[in-house]
Amino acid sequence: MAIATDPATRCRLALFDLDGVLVDSRDAMQEAWEAVQRELGVAVPFAAYFREIGRPFADIMERLGLGERREEIEGVYRATALRTAARVPAFPGVAAALDRLAVAGVKLGVVTSKARPQTYGTLAQFDVPFETIQTPEDGHPGKPAPWPLLIAASEAHTDVEESVFVGDMAVDCDAARNAGMRFLHAAWGYGRRPAGVEQLQSADEIGDLMRLGATPGRRGRGGRPARAAGSASEPLLGTEERQRVGAAETRGTR
Repeated sequence: MAIATDPATRCRLALFDLDGVLVDSRDAMQEAWEAVQRELGVAVPFAAYFREIGRPFADIMERLGLGERREEIEGVYRATALRTAARVPAFPGVAAALDRLAVAGVKLGVVTSKARPQTYGTLAQFDVPFETIQTPEDGHPGKPAPWPLLIAASEAHTDVEESVFVGDMAVDCDAARNAGMRFLHAAWGYGRRPAGVEQLQSADEIGDLMRLGATPGRRGRGGRPARAAGSASEPLLGTEERQRVGAAETRGTR
């Protein structure tokens, strides 16, 4: 990938989707969906579910025509996914690339539609601090709405113009565009690259984001400068809190 650099607007915050970008969770998701099919008699194939990943779980259920059964489906799915969360592997090269960014002083964050207990259990394998972790429990509309990205930038005390979001699904790209944030598609992920979007060819290139110019002058909706809006919804999340995957969190499904 040809990296556009601009010292005045270098990347100070790198935000990542989780599934398909940092970790390869397809097998874990399939195991959880098969539990739903087996225990609840749901006939929708995993392939149909998998096409919708990246959106909040409730939105996926509506799109699959399963909205009325969301709670029971989510209960079975999350219970199975939580058991496998700590075993979900990182993509090759991701851990080393994140280390490079952290050493270079780039702030790191995660914006995901995965529930918080699974997210924390999976992220515990990375020995880097995450300044912000956005999950559906935070209560704001999920991707493709801009709010998870805007709140993440706010929590990290970084302008949107100095932030980059790396994702693999069209819904990730839409969220970044709605937030006025630069987006990079992860070629190793699960979704196709949207037309005209820059792409990282390998996970190793994540470590080069410190040289990336986060396009200056991008505009948000209505032509206004896109900046992090609002106060932080939660305290900043560093290494110690990231690794705190308490049993109490297992009560939450989303």
